[in-house]
Amino acid sequence: MQGIECEELRKSYGEVRALGGVSFVAEPGQILALLGPNGSGKTTTVRILTTLTTPDSGSARVAGRDVVRHAPRVRRVIGLTAQETILDGFLTAGEYMDIVARLRHLSRPRRRREIAELLSEFELQEVAKTPISGYSGGMRRRLDVATSLLGKPRVLFLDEPSTGLDPHSRERMWDAIRRRAREGATVLLTTQYMEEADALAESVIVLAHGRVIERGTPDELKDTIGDSVLELTLADSDQRSEAMATLAQLGDPAPPRERPDVLSFVLLKSSPPLLAILQRLDADGIEVADVIVSRPTLDEAFLHLTRRVDGLYQPEPELQTR
Repeated sequence: MQGIECEELRKSYGEVRALGGVSFVAEPGQILALLGPNGSGKTTTVRILTTLTTPDSGSARVAGRDVVRHAPRVRRVIGLTAQETILDGFLTAGEYMDIVARLRHLSRPRRRREIAELLSEFELQEVAKTPISGYSGGMRRRLDVATSLLGKPRVLFLDEPSTGLDPHSRERMWDAIRRRAREGATVLLTTQYMEEADALAESVIVLAHGRVIERGTPDELKDTIGDSVLELTLADSDQRSEAMATLAQLGDPAPPRERPDVLSFVLLKSSPPLLAILQRLDADGIEVADVIVSRPTLDEAFLHLTRRVDGLYQPEPELQTR
């Protein structure tokens, strides 16, 4: 294995447990998405794997190298786009990338070639000689990601890479990430944008409270909650409260729509069939004008999984408030 291997990673900051035994594997050529709500342990995991933080216990290997014992060797073969990167506004994009390329010990011809290719790939060539202080947030983010690709890293860590990007730039970035995976790089992606994980990842790990609560392909995660999402349009929006009370007994309500006459909820595996639900609404005097049945999205699967864990989770004894 020359990708990523984690086994029982644990990390606490004082009495706050960030990781409580995280294990997973990402193979070369694979894009793995690490998902979870804020505070779930995603960034701590990335910091450990990129040698920025030392775990309290457990082990991790990146590109075949132990992240603690062989940290300098790990740094030579990885690329990292962090959540926040401080860029010197007085430098140009070309100057900044040249400094990073020198730190990665790239030869002068290779530096020039890769910088030119990446500036073009991320549509930054026209501003390559403009000070970074004049860049928009999206341009800075594109520069962050482009710089992390210098030296063709064997393992690439992307922590919330599409923050601030417009749809066109996001699609361009996704193509660049897919291209690196096809070339054999291992990619670990953390994101709050479920469409990004669904579009890119072959495998997904869901974290909550510092633990892995689910893993699988995006489709497998969708299948964990049920086969369908129902969107019901009420004939009378004034019956919304009554309809929600009825549906709450039958399914797992999704976030409410903006329209007051539209209700959406996931049909769980334990839910009654659609016909029974419509009959129940009719028996309660609630008229349904339209029904749309669709497949659950990764957003809905993520919300269901994390809500389920939050409802069951109890802090470990040593972390309870005294």
